[in-house]
Amino acid sequence: MFPQVHRIRALGLAALSALVLAAPLAAQQSPDTVPEPADAPRTGLVTREELMADRLRRIGVDNPDPAPTHPTSRADSLEWVRWRRAAATATGRRIVVSIYDRKLWLIDGRDTLLEAAAGVGMGIVRGRRGIGVRDFSTPRGRRTVLAKEADPMWNPPDWHYEGLHDGPLRPFPAAGIALEEGGRVVRRGRYLGIQNGAQFDTIPAERPLVYGGVMYIPPFGTVNRQIPGVLGKYKLDTGDGILIHGTNDPLAVGFWGTHGCVRLFDDDIEFVFENVPVGTPVYIY
Repeated sequence: MFPQVHRIRALGLAALSALVLAAPLAAQQSPDTVPEPADAPRTGLVTREELMADRLRRIGVDNPDPAPTHPTSRADSLEWVRWRRAAATATGRRIVVSIYDRKLWLIDGRDTLLEAAAGVGMGIVRGRRGIGVRDFSTPRGRRTVLAKEADPMWNPPDWHYEGLHDGPLRPFPAAGIALEEGGRVVRRGRYLGIQNGAQFDTIPAERPLVYGGVMYIPPFGTVNRQIPGVLGKYKLDTGDGILIHGTNDPLAVGFWGTHGCVRLFDDDIEFVFENVPVGTPVYIY
């Protein structure tokens, strides 16, 4: 579909090797390993696909591949064809993402400037009372790069906190939290801290806000809501929480391992960041 490829990235084996070397020997295997026949003796090695399937099972997803590699219904097929055709017939500089292929292309006219492995959404729906339902799929359609940021901080949605605590989960109250031992947890600008008389002690950003058996969700705009490193070196914001960004989890690149965003290896997101201006269209099919 996109003829002249000027710069192609492979599956980021250098980035993956760091992850593999840090993993237990029983979990190591080249991403290009051919699956063993069913009657072959077990070697103790697993594929990247098996690692991803195991990760999903741990969060309660039984389907080993919830994000399919081809249309699964007539409606799905028509939507896929619609946006694939739109991506193929578009002109000018644009980003194209294939959910089924787990690939991203940066295209200028008829020239493909970059082809890269991409992590896409898990394709599952999760929810919890008080937090709402979230579809962890990468949505098809035409989007636009609305903003770019280097060294981005992740400001996680409310659903991020639901897996961190078994007890009740509540938004941080505007009036603060009264403590049994005295004092009150309050907000002062970008910081949360314990106010006791005239003294204000800030709460470290990484410390969970658990008081009286309840976990409170830090408010947006505070350092307690920001998590460094998760988005990698760069991010492109396409709106509605759908980002194109780097990652601290290279295993998920090229697989169905995200909450809806598109993840790239560091070198690839750097190339996209440097060569994509704000306003660039993004086609996802």
